Amino acid sequence: MSTVTPGLADIDAALAKGEWWLRILEELAEAGVALAGELAADVKAGRKDPRKAADEYVRIAAAVREAAAMSFRLEEALRGLASLRARTLEEIAAAKAAAAAQAAAEAAARAKACAKDKERREARKAKVRELVMEAIDREAADVEDRETLSLVLEQRLSFDPAFADIESLPLRETVERICADLGITPDWSRWEAEDWNPPAPIFHGPWPPPRPDDPPKDLAADTASPIRPPTPARLE
Repeated sequence: MSTVTPGLADIDAALAKGEWWLRILEELAEAGVALAGELAADVKAGRKDPRKAADEYVRIAAAVREAAAMSFRLEEALRGLASLRARTLEEIAAAKAAAAAQAAAEAAARAKACAKDKERREARKAKVRELVMEAIDREAADVEDRETLSLVLEQRLSFDPAFADIESLPLRETVERICADLGITPDWSRWEAEDWNPPAPIFHGPWPPPRPDDPPKDLAADTASPIRPPTPARLE
């Protein structure tokens, strides 16, 4: 048969009741001692028959001894209850500390998971931004058009609910949807195995760069005027 440990409220109630009974026993013992003293005074003054007084004294003494014995046992029980109360308080404090530690550990785990999710999300945003910006750089008509398209791209990545969980979306599908919104087309020939091949070398010649279907340019015709880097505009 299993025993159930009493709660703190039950222990406090038992302590209060035990202390009340202890006071009653002490009062009874004190009353018995007082009666014994009065009985002895009556015998000494000749107001009481010694033989009858002896019988009464025996009964009073037995009652006082019983009250004292009960007081002793009750005090032992109260000390046990006080010790149990102290252990119960320690267990409650330990349980609270363990619960607080568990809550802190769970909060730390959630924070760590959130940080990892954010890291993955930012990494996916950076990858999408890189791929879409390649298409923007290739197809933008001018600097103003490039700035407009890049601004729309940032709005899509930062505020569009469709890309709130961008880290869990397929990369190609995400790039394709954003490019469709911007009216540009990624270079799908560079797509391979769910990833993007390294970008082509940057063309450092005149703008716009030649296209594959452009006719070859007569280099001999340009020998008189070699290509030079543009002179930076002076700020007024």
